Amino acid sequence: MALATGKRVETVVSAARLYETAALQNLWMDPSDAGIHLFCGQVIENDGPGGGNSDDEGRQPFGEVSGGTAFKKMVLLDVAPAGRVRLAFIGQERKGHQATLRFTVNGHAVLRTPSPVAAPEAKQYWDLAKDEGAWSWSRWYYVALPEGCLKSGENAIVVESVDGHIGWSLMVADYRDFEKGMAPPVMLPETSYVRKDGLDSWEEERGEYVLRLALEEYRSSGELISEVIDIAGENDCAVKSRVVVRAVTLDAEVDAPKGTAVEFEVRTGADPRVGDAGWSGWKSVQPGESLGEVQGRYVQWKALFSTENPAFTPVLKAVRFEADVDEEDGSGLRIVRVQNARILRPSRPYEHEDYRCEMLAELRKRFELDAVVAGAQTEFELIERLMTWAYFVPLSACRHYPWNVLDWLVLERDVHGDIVMNEYKTRRRDKMCLYPNVVLVAACLSFGIPARHVNFHSEGMTGHEIAEVWSNDYQKWVHLDATRDYFWYDPATLTPLDTLEVHQVLMDRLDEVERWDRPYLFRQDLEAVVKDLPIMFSEGHHALSVQEGALFLFRSFSHFRMIPRNNTFSKQGPLPVSQGTEVWSWNGYLNWADEKAPPLLHFNGHTNRRADFYPTMNQTRFTAEQTGAPGELGIFLETDMPGFGRYEMRVDRETWVEVADRFVWTLQEGVNILEVRGVNVIGVEGIVSSLAVVV
Repeated sequence: MALATGKRVETVVSAARLYETAALQNLWMDPSDAGIHLFCGQVIENDGPGGGNSDDEGRQPFGEVSGGTAFKKMVLLDVAPAGRVRLAFIGQERKGHQATLRFTVNGHAVLRTPSPVAAPEAKQYWDLAKDEGAWSWSRWYYVALPEGCLKSGENAIVVESVDGHIGWSLMVADYRDFEKGMAPPVMLPETSYVRKDGLDSWEEERGEYVLRLALEEYRSSGELISEVIDIAGENDCAVKSRVVVRAVTLDAEVDAPKGTAVEFEVRTGADPRVGDAGWSGWKSVQPGESLGEVQGRYVQWKALFSTENPAFTPVLKAVRFEADVDEEDGSGLRIVRVQNARILRPSRPYEHEDYRCEMLAELRKRFELDAVVAGAQTEFELIERLMTWAYFVPLSACRHYPWNVLDWLVLERDVHGDIVMNEYKTRRRDKMCLYPNVVLVAACLSFGIPARHVNFHSEGMTGHEIAEVWSNDYQKWVHLDATRDYFWYDPATLTPLDTLEVHQVLMDRLDEVERWDRPYLFRQDLEAVVKDLPIMFSEGHHALSVQEGALFLFRSFSHFRMIPRNNTFSKQGPLPVSQGTEVWSWNGYLNWADEKAPPLLHFNGHTNRRADFYPTMNQTRFTAEQTGAPGELGIFLETDMPGFGRYEMRVDRETWVEVADRFVWTLQEGVNILEVRGVNVIGVEGIVSSLAVVV
């Protein structure tokens, strides 16, 4: 069939749509923002790999600042900060103490009085300790620095107690633990020093003080990489017509103050899967300029943000493409039904576990997990059974590092040969929350089900470790807690909830932004916060109710974060030195942030994009194109399945067969039905996408 000439197609992508679908680095957009801009905030630190409470004996994570003892840290800066700067450090206070810390930064002194004086509404610093003189749980503290006290080059920060009074200790990230928290090669910073009581000289410290600079300024550069778009204007078409794209022009709406810029690069291709054969290389293009020669109907583009002055950022509001397109007349097809996955991918690469990992296979075999799930009627029932098993299975003397679940678990049999399980006098199980939930993650992964560890906290509470599991049944992530064997759900739809969905319910009930110096837990009526919740918890069949624990934990859903990998069973590190026994200090997390729970000052990695925290899993998306030959459609497949093994298709409800990622579907007169899915490396089938057409 001949191609008809000429139509002009305009494609406009708003900043909101871009922010939802593109891959972003160092960029941010709040719902109230006019467009996408550089992220404001930068943490300077070198302690992250070793911060925490080591499993190894003799490694005390804190050093007391009192008497004549003083700490010093040297911080190297490329340029002097342009905006507000705060010191962020992990410390402890003795309940009832009267000591004041003095931070001397390049000769400029800043005082931090005891928390009841400095931050009277931040009761988490002292009120939770039981006895007078007892150490509080470790917390992050923040001290504003005077403008101009920092310089380019080396900066000396000295910490001491005024008049030597007792009351403060600071965390030391032990060098012997750095190999746990960073990828090789391990490079020790060696920038921290101690001057002990009675000595005049500085000695090298055994590690790095967990003391960071939080700069309130825009990052110098950022990158946005768009999703692939169909420049012929058929992004949402179930079956694409045959077209030829003759010319394409890019334009953009950008606010760029002096010293800032947004530059664009574009590539084009004939295949909807970027990077496959038929794609051009990246080419720089100016807004309003033609792309020149076009390789096909599909376009992907980059926006490169930069600023020479960290007080200012460029803002991208929209991108517009205009294309001259020749299109084939008519197709003779009628679309009856379309069910096609929408794949959401994270900006940052996520390292998935190999489902064939030796530890996972041994876990499944040794603890007879196939018998545990036998008879489950649905995939989600299988997941529930694994959570109950992780709740009851005995745990030994567990270690924070590595996450070797086979070493953590106890296998004992009774006189009948049955595996012995725990019994509890309370609803909470007997070990720290990290361990049963990591065991649950491993159990799910052993069945080829995506799962990961997540932790969360509120400013006035310690926090909690849980698991999130991808459910094919619900096509979403689900928050599970093997410490108490329960999950949250929406009573209107009976759909299980993820951590973000529970978090949002709490955020809707906060009357102010959650702040370290003004935690809601010490201001609002806590009974009112949990009264008449629009969500409920499913607690299984237990003699004791989970209600008290569930409502207590609901109040902790302010900040949450994940380690951006779940291959911790085949690759030991990097991992936090300790997870949950001290305040979270590892700087490799991806943290969720939003308007009510803004980015934390002491971490670098934040997102408020759902796709970054909740990418889709186990889905297969098809693109169907008319080939020009009667009765044929070209089919292109792509998937987000971890541990992908193969594609399968089924035509007209017949047998599933393996298929390549690109094939031709030959149509018959009448109704034609195509179904496609992925299958992972251990045979677990993914979610089906389908297309029904009438010829």
